[in-house]
Amino acid sequence: MRIDSELVIRKVAGETILIPTGKVAKDNPGLITLTESGELLVRKLQEGCEFNDLVTTLMEKYEVEQDRAEQDVKRFLGKLKERGLL
Repeated sequence: MRIDSELVIRKVAGETILIPTGKVAKDNPGLITLTESGELLVRKLQEGCEFNDLVTTLMEKYEVEQDRAEQDVKRFLGKLKERGLL
C-alpha cells in the first residue's frame, strides 16, 4: 500500500503538514495537519508498506496493544481513503 506520491510533508510553525500537490490538490484543497503518529504512518506509506507493518510500527513506537494499534491504523487509513489519498 502506498500513499499518493503527490502528497508532500512539511514542518510549518512547529506543525507537520501534509500538502496535496498536482492532481491530488484539485480534489483535496487545503492542508492536512498530522499528529506525530499520523506523520509516522504517512512516512511508512510513502515507502510502501502493508497494514500489518503499520500496526507493528505503532506498537513499537508507542508501546500500545495490538488491538489499539489496529483500530488506530484502520481509522487513519479510512480517512485517507475517504479523501482519495491512498
